[in-house]
Amino acid sequence: MLQGNMKNKEYRIHPTQKPVALYTWLLKSYAKPGDRILDTHLGSGSSRIAAYEMGFDFVGCEIDKDYFEAQEKRWESHISQMRIEV
Repeated sequence: MLQGNMKNKEYRIHPTQKPVALYTWLLKSYAKPGDRILDTHLGSGSSRIAAYEMGFDFVGCEIDKDYFEAQEKRWESHISQMRIEV
């Protein structure tokens, strides 16, 4: 499922994948501290990563099992890298 090209330094796992930086900008611009973020089309998980990095509670849903599993792998990789960097 992971595609080899690196656009915006992110592996693409979904055809309409957005960069984490876009979700970071959206959250900075429109969310308030203490908000819970809901993404009903989780896709590649970029919104989940941005919400986590900014300290928001997050709930995400994805109907496609393959995309859900791919974003779970991406999420686990991101979290493990965060632990190493701390």
